[in-house]
Amino acid sequence: MIFRDTPAEATSYLRKALPMMVKHNITPNPINYALWYSYFSNDYPGLKVELEETIKEHGTCPPELSGKLFVDHIGDKANIREERLKALQEDFSNVVNGLSNSINITSQETCSHSDALLENLASLGEKDVGDELAADISQLTANASLMCASHNQFQSELVEAQNEIKALKEKLEEASQDAKTDPLTGLFNRRQFGENFELFVNKNDGLDITLIMMDIDKFKSLNDTYGHSTGDLVLKFIGKFLKESCKEPLTPFRLGGEEFAILCPNLCIDKAETVAENIRKKLSSSALKSSRTGVLIPAVTASFGVAQKKDNESLDHIVERADIALYKAKNDGRNQVKLSV
Repeated sequence: MIFRDTPAEATSYLRKALPMMVKHNITPNPINYALWYSYFSNDYPGLKVELEETIKEHGTCPPELSGKLFVDHIGDKANIREERLKALQEDFSNVVNGLSNSINITSQETCSHSDALLENLASLGEKDVGDELAADISQLTANASLMCASHNQFQSELVEAQNEIKALKEKLEEASQDAKTDPLTGLFNRRQFGENFELFVNKNDGLDITLIMMDIDKFKSLNDTYGHSTGDLVLKFIGKFLKESCKEPLTPFRLGGEEFAILCPNLCIDKAETVAENIRKKLSSSALKSSRTGVLIPAVTASFGVAQKKDNESLDHIVERADIALYKAKNDGRNQVKLSV
């Protein structure tokens, strides 16, 4: 359900959809909004045909059919994946804004028309008219009053639906954040690492960007000796340590296991080497104690590989070069910083 309409277009479609939903007594919820929004935007021609047939047969669109129509025409085409959550949030924001405007406009117009109709009918009722016309006036008055009551009820449901959409938008924002973040350390994850790299390169072509790869030394041995809960404690500590050590524009990431990366925009390899060396020294002098056992953990050290991006170099290739430098640091005794050639 990816809307690509401008706010003005979204408002226009919703202003058309709302009266149709009122007319056919359709509950204003996100699924029905999506159906009738798409009906008027004509994004799914097959949906439009089936909606018209459903209304013709039932006089409304029953909830079970709404769900089926959504899945058949919108849900399976949405293909909502983590990488599209950001676009989906923006789309929902546009719909919420359009919906808010539509509620106010529709409310004002409906109330104005209803009040005028009731006033005119009341004026007619005071005049001496035939019994047949009087009966018609009485029926019209009753219908107009019913329309006002129905409108008020629908407006109340609209407010509830708007709150539901806002809550859904908040959940999507949370899901988007979760998709970017490593749950254990709170650092950005591998997916966000790739996105940040491409974003910088696309916006700052020609500027330096250097990558620092970092790997905790003897992490498997640490896990075997102290247990995985202590290993997790170390990883959490490293995450907090890197957050505190990496000031803008530096951005730390956990790529998986005991492997971390730091993107250094606008830094040449010599300055990035200094950054890595300062982190290495500070880390190696830190002491950790297990909160569960109280056991003091020997100083944690890490090895580092540093590579500066070359012209037209891909992320995979610069990671490969930084990894080669990192493993040279490991082979040469660990707790070192090595530069890629």
